[in-house]
Amino acid sequence: VVTGAARGLGLCLIRQLSAAGARVHALSRRPCPDLPGVSHVAYDQTDESSIRGAARAIAGPIDHVLHNAAVRGDTGGLASLTADHLAEVMRVNVAGPLLLSRELLPVLAPKASLAFVSSRAGSFTEGHDPDGDYAYCLSKAALNRAVAKLADDLPFRVLALHPGWLRTDMGGPDAPDDPMTAARQIVALLSNPVGPASGSFVDSSGRPIAP
Repeated sequence: VVTGAARGLGLCLIRQLSAAGARVHALSRRPCPDLPGVSHVAYDQTDESSIRGAARAIAGPIDHVLHNAAVRGDTGGLASLTADHLAEVMRVNVAGPLLLSRELLPVLAPKASLAFVSSRAGSFTEGHDPDGDYAYCLSKAALNRAVAKLADDLPFRVLALHPGWLRTDMGGPDAPDDPMTAARQIVALLSNPVGPASGSFVDSSGRPIAP
C-alpha cells in the first residue's frame, strides 16, 4: 500500500514496486498511471470516510504500508501561522496515517511493516530548518513520536523514514536528491528482513537520525 501515489516520491515508489513485480494498492486523490500490478484506490487523507472506504477496498495480506501522502503548508514563519492551518496540516500529516494504519490492521501480514515518510525537519536535534514551515516541522515531530508509540503497541515493524530533500513539487527543482533513487533505497530497506528495529527514525538507506 502506497499513499500519495500519483506524484512525487509516491509515484516513484509505485514505479519501483511495479518493476519489481509487486502487487500494489496505489492510494491517491487523482488517478495513477497504468502500471503492471498497480491498482488505484481513491483516497483523501483529510476525510475519515474516505480512509475507511480505501481500507475496505484493499484485500490482504499486505506486506508493507508506505505512508507517503503529506502537505507542507504555509512557509511564512510564525507571522503567518494560524491555529486552523496548524490543525489542517496535523490532520493530513499525522491523523490521516494513524487512522489508515488502524483500518488496515486486519489485513496486514504477520511480518508486515508500516513505514511513515517523515523528515529530518521533525528532529529535535538535527532539524535545523531555515524555512518558515512551522506546521510542517511540528507535524513531522508528532509523526515521529507516533511511530515510536505504534512500535510499542503493534507486533509489526514500524519506521519513520527521512527520504532526503527531494526534487519533487514539495521539495522544489533545486533540491539535491533524486526521488527515484530514494524510492529504490526505501524499497530495498523494507524488503530487507534484517533492517532497522521497530520504532527507528532513519534515512532511506537505514542510517539512524536522532529524535
